[in-house]
Amino acid sequence: METPIGLMLLKPFWILLLFVNFIGSCSAQEPPASTQNLTSLTLQTKPTSQEASRAITHATVGWNKNLMVDNVPYDLYIPPNYGEVSGYVLPCLLVLPGWNVPRTVSVEKTSLVEYAEQYGYALILPEMGQTLYESSYYPETTRKWYPVPGSKFIKEQFIPTIQQRHNLLKPGQHNTMLGFSTGGRGVALIALENPGLFVAGASLAGDFSQENTPKDRLMTAVYGSFTDFPERWQGKDNPQARVAEWRMPLYLAHSIADDIVPESQSRLFYQALVEYHRDTIRVQYDAIEGAGHGSNFIQGQLDEVFQFIHLQ
Repeated sequence: METPIGLMLLKPFWILLLFVNFIGSCSAQEPPASTQNLTSLTLQTKPTSQEASRAITHATVGWNKNLMVDNVPYDLYIPPNYGEVSGYVLPCLLVLPGWNVPRTVSVEKTSLVEYAEQYGYALILPEMGQTLYESSYYPETTRKWYPVPGSKFIKEQFIPTIQQRHNLLKPGQHNTMLGFSTGGRGVALIALENPGLFVAGASLAGDFSQENTPKDRLMTAVYGSFTDFPERWQGKDNPQARVAEWRMPLYLAHSIADDIVPESQSRLFYQALVEYHRDTIRVQYDAIEGAGHGSNFIQGQLDEVFQFIHLQ
């Protein structure tokens, strides 16, 4: 039988039509390759909650100066290599200056910034003025550094603001402290008032048992005279009287030649801590020959300070 010529001509046309429909249906079932890759890239670059919790917020690399917490200025320094050197979670060093010493002195006259970069620590430097890190004011108080007592300000205003604003000084992070002179006293009192928040601290030439210097004019200006108010001098604001509460590893150093704060202040505090806690808490004390009371003394201890706080 012969096939009509018309059917012979239509047969290739139907085959071509079926092929086009098949290709179209396959294309409709698969999204474009470029769209799929873009979606994958977006998912890969979105930070996880763990990554977000390891990030400092509202700050840039380098110096963030003249920030404020309730009219108290502070500076924040973030090293360029932050997060690359240390394996700790958001390592941070709260730096407390001496009595009435500007917060900038410790970075202008020592190599503190270089050490922070070497070890990978952010630096927080509040302007603490003339505070003794007191917990209360009294009718006899003649000198107030700020409307709120220093220890109370740090605990109730400064630390919560830093936590919320910068995601620093939070529980579980590598929070440390360094204080000089009155700032060294501040290290002790802040550790006692915020137990467990700081993993290590360093106190250089601090004072911890004010009853041993009963004629101290600075203490008298806050607490009244020792003769009239011994309970204030030997109570909550006396670190040595609270050694039973102590939890934080501590590095202590004091110059034997210190003519501002007696070396015995650090030595007696160290002895009290060791006597009570034995070897359950790491406490180190270095008595330094002929270093005086100032920036040269601080500079000479920075190596020991960073080795100590970094090992905790």
